[in-house]
Amino acid sequence: MADSDQTSETNPLAGDPGERADKVRACIAEALAIELDEVSLGSNLMEELGADSLSYLDIVFRLEQEFDIQITRGEMERAARGDMSEDDFAPGGVISEAGLARLRELMPESAERIGPGLRPAEILSLFTTRTFLNMVEGKLRGESA
Repeated sequence: MADSDQTSETNPLAGDPGERADKVRACIAEALAIELDEVSLGSNLMEELGADSLSYLDIVFRLEQEFDIQITRGEMERAARGDMSEDDFAPGGVISEAGLARLRELMPESAERIGPGLRPAEILSLFTTRTFLNMVEGKLRGESA
């Protein structure tokens, strides 16, 4: 279990936020077999760091181990949709304006890349190191996704 988890039962985020960010960066660097200094919070995992869909599985596994949390694919998809149905989120396989607004809210670090014509399968291409840090911190706060 991560040190920040043990710091306070009432506030699992009481530890150093920089330390959590460094741990997330390290998990990503290890999964992608790259140097830690190549991974910044703003790094886009696919475009800048060369991640692919299998890399995401490895990153999630490492984050789960490091922070003693669980991140399921279903949770990631539900987080993207929020309380919207699949049909409201992406009618005809293209994310609706409401869905795009939801993604911009969820992933402000990628807002400039979220635009008309985006398909659900392309959401992973928006992920940055900060996206994973936000997921980890949400999990440590007890949020489902």
